[in-house]
Order: sequence, then C-alpha cells, then structure tokens
Amino acid sequence: METPAPTVVVVEDDSATLKALGRVLKALGFDAALYSSTQEFLASPPQTTPICLLLDAHVKGTPGLDLQHQVAALGSSLPIIVMSALDDLDVRADAVRMGCVGYFDKTSNVDELRKLISSVHHPATDRKQGD
Repeated sequence: METPAPTVVVVEDDSATLKALGRVLKALGFDAALYSSTQEFLASPPQTTPICLLLDAHVKGTPGLDLQHQVAALGSSLPIIVMSALDDLDVRADAVRMGCVGYFDKTSNVDELRKLISSVHHPATDRKQGD
C-alpha cells in the first residue's frame, strides 16, 4: 500500500499565488490543503495532519501573524513558515519571535521553499511515529 504524500497547509489570499503554490508543492511531492483566508482555514481545517503551515504574513482579513499567534495559543506544535512578497524586517522579526520555523520571501526560488519544508519534514522519523 502506498503511503500518502505529506500535506502542507497554505493560507494565501492571492488566488494566482495560492494555485501556483499548490502546483509547486505537488511537483515537490506534497499534497496541498489550500485556503484563501485565515477564517476559511479555522472553519475547515484539513482532514489529515499537516507537516507544516505555509502562511502569508499579509493575508486579508485576519492577518497571518494573528493566525500564527492563535495556532501557538492552542498549544499546537505545527511548524509555521511565514511568507511574504514584501521582505519587511519588522514582520520577519515578529514572525520569528512568535515561533515560526522559517521565513519565505515569495520572490525566492522554489528550491528555497523546498529547503524550508524539508527542514521540518523528516520522512523516516514521520513513518516511525506513525507505526
């Protein structure tokens, strides 16, 4: 029986970027649970346990950093990678202070995203935990 691909949750309000990230994640071997808002994610979380949350810092509605705070307040150990098209040092510092495991500049290449996700996803360890 084939092991399902690990799931990465993406919260991004720009529909073109959201779709593109979904395609990139699939090409990298991941399933993607795509959400266009923090409210959508909170109302209908993914059915499978994700390996990480890729979160737009400037998502409309409830800002991404507010969602990062809410996830942490729930006691979740879900690794969060904050992303932004604007490499704002204050936002980056806030995200890191609140516990994000990485920061992805959307103008970076796909390899940077793969490296960030790989830093939180360890397939051999994940399989052992699921046994």
